[in-house]
Amino acid sequence: MRTHAENIELYLSSGGDPRLAKLHKTSTLQNRSRIVYLLSKLQKIEPKATFEEKKVIPEKEISIKLDPETPKFIGKIMQFPVELHSTYNETIDIWFKYCSLKLDLNKVERAEEKKALEIQNKIIDLFKRFDTCKKILDHYLIHKHILPTESKNDFKDLTPLQLDQERRNLESSISRRKQTIRRMEESLPEESDPVFNRRVSSLNRKKEQLQEFILDHEKIKQLLHN
Repeated sequence: MRTHAENIELYLSSGGDPRLAKLHKTSTLQNRSRIVYLLSKLQKIEPKATFEEKKVIPEKEISIKLDPETPKFIGKIMQFPVELHSTYNETIDIWFKYCSLKLDLNKVERAEEKKALEIQNKIIDLFKRFDTCKKILDHYLIHKHILPTESKNDFKDLTPLQLDQERRNLESSISRRKQTIRRMEESLPEESDPVFNRRVSSLNRKKEQLQEFILDHEKIKQLLHN
């Protein structure tokens, strides 16, 4: 993945506005995302065979949008409690990393299959984490209930063999819990039913346990990979 400085250099070499490049020079989340967006816009423009005379635009007519264009499907940070702000920021960061990797992938020649596969694998790994974060955010918007955002268990004292066994056990637990949740969702009564709130509370608890299993599973996979 290119660095922020490399993206700026590529943006300028592709005919980007030097003033915008200077304005977003500092490597912050907002500046990185904005440069990736501007770069993607430039690379969608087909080069022309002839040069056109540039019109001089008065300075007062120039309008610079400073905020990065966060995808609407992620929502706004003020929709979430402080406990989920780090998860929200991680979701945004993953999304713009994906945008940058997608630009890299589009430039890979067909003959460079190994390089293309490496980028595709990075994108897959990113979206596994993106799905986890997005599920936590979506769950809060619907139920106003905060799911766990990180594993609370420490598996560092386990041997690789024990870690692998725990990973297998968690995969079975995750599968069973998903089935339970699906059955509970299908059997939910109408909101007017007196037991509706109690059933929803029980369902949310099962989803919370599922999220704990998933986070433990991700942590173990990282330990095995390292």
